[in-house]
Amino acid sequence: MARKKKMSTGKKVGITALAAVIVIGGVAGYATLGKKSTTSNVLNEYLPVDMTTQDLSQMTDSYAFEVAANVQQGLLSRTSSGAPKAGLAKSWSHSKDGLTWTFHLRKGLKWSNGDPLTASDFVYAWQRTVNPKTASQYAYIYSGIKNADAINSGKNKDLSSLGIKAKNKTTLVVTLEHPMPQFQNLMAFPVFFAQDKKFESSLGSKVGTSSSKQVYSGPYKFVGWNGSNKKFKLVPNKNYWDAKAVKNKGVNFQVVTDTTAALALYNKGELDQVTLSTPQQIKKYKNSKNFKIYNQSQTDYLEYNQTGKVKGLTNAKIREALNLATDRKTIANSVSEGLDSAATGITPAGLAKTATGGDFAKAAAKATAYAYNIKKAKKLFAEGMKEVGLKKLTLTIEGSSDSTVTKSTLDTLQQSWSELPGLTVKEKLVPFKQRLLDQENHNFDVVLAAWSADYSEPLTFLNMFVTGGSNNDGSWSNKEYDALIKSASDKNALSDTKRTADEIKAEKVLYQNAGVNPVFWVNAATLSNSKVKGVQYFSSGAPYYFWNAYRSKK
Repeated sequence: MARKKKMSTGKKVGITALAAVIVIGGVAGYATLGKKSTTSNVLNEYLPVDMTTQDLSQMTDSYAFEVAANVQQGLLSRTSSGAPKAGLAKSWSHSKDGLTWTFHLRKGLKWSNGDPLTASDFVYAWQRTVNPKTASQYAYIYSGIKNADAINSGKNKDLSSLGIKAKNKTTLVVTLEHPMPQFQNLMAFPVFFAQDKKFESSLGSKVGTSSSKQVYSGPYKFVGWNGSNKKFKLVPNKNYWDAKAVKNKGVNFQVVTDTTAALALYNKGELDQVTLSTPQQIKKYKNSKNFKIYNQSQTDYLEYNQTGKVKGLTNAKIREALNLATDRKTIANSVSEGLDSAATGITPAGLAKTATGGDFAKAAAKATAYAYNIKKAKKLFAEGMKEVGLKKLTLTIEGSSDSTVTKSTLDTLQQSWSELPGLTVKEKLVPFKQRLLDQENHNFDVVLAAWSADYSEPLTFLNMFVTGGSNNDGSWSNKEYDALIKSASDKNALSDTKRTADEIKAEKVLYQNAGVNPVFWVNAATLSNSKVKGVQYFSSGAPYYFWNAYRSKK
């Protein structure tokens, strides 16, 4: 989801492994809320932050993706086990070398407003997303599709040269520059979904800024969102090709930022599920029969502004000192009653497997040594300050005010970092949407950010920090790192052993240069209503599918 899919908390498996999926007896993750409809076949869901957009080319956060994955559909969808399955495309195939993919769309597809949905809608959507004028932060994920990088960088002005062609109304041909083993998984990710050019052409930058300024290709339509209000719905889309398969009457959404209020509503029977967001809540309910824990494939991390706006942060020793002064275990324990884990790398545990079947994060941890060592941190900080000619430095750590864990995390950081000689640490809490904007504009000193996996491979995290990457908000740059990511994405893409080796080396370079500061890996603790059946939870990509869910009487 976050954004990045960036997440409000600053909290989100290899190419050879598919996304972990759990079919759960309630709505997972961010809880449920809305009208009191515990006896009707309507689901109730909430978001912990305001909805940002439903522009498929502009969305960057998990919550927008959550809605988009249910109101839109891609060429492919996902089974309950996470495997690719037919979506708007009824069948697909690829050449022996893996470079040419052909998709055959179902006949008679329609948008929710009745417009025909054809292969050209995918061509338009992909071209719009990679077009540098669109300024999509997710355009980077198209890397590997023929000419996508050249077009997005502005080197190639010909949008029609992008490796996607509509042979006719129901046939699409996609050409890759190199094999992409994650390609099928990406076809179920909202950034690759079709867009209705006929509908969008008159809207310009207003596309997706309210529910009425978008049309929908999926099981539901999005209604009732004016761009800033707190209540909205998903309602069944009668023009969806498989409308009869939707097992409920819709999903009510409401923005609820107060976790205490959300828990109270769950206890009153007005929520189908609630996320437990504080250590106190987790401690109280962890022995409940409705208590569940889900791996979110998400890392909370700190980014340092290395654009030159903050002189001290361009120095590797100062950044390394800050990493060493970060007490990850204390932070992880304080925010989740021990359910979260201190990070040993940017790629979280449980996301990816190595070529030999082991957990990637565990293998990468042998190449990194993220640890709390205040003595060494003081020494390096003093050396770094001398190198940049500073005697005093003030740093402000920014985080999301919407999150219940941000304040305690920043408090712990402020306490330990303030032990470094000459350093003054301030805290800045802003709404999630503002934090995203500040990140994108490099308007921060240090920011507590988060990423949740888009697909089940370490590159979904590692790709963020290449030079000039759209999600490299700290503007860290390292030639060796860039070369390793290019090798893993291209030359060694189809070799599990070689690709994993590149990725582990990349984690090591990131660590050695203190490019970023991984803090903790996130799990979600929830209470769920056992009468709600069939919601599918995915730990990577868009988090939920709701259309197979229903409310039972037992």
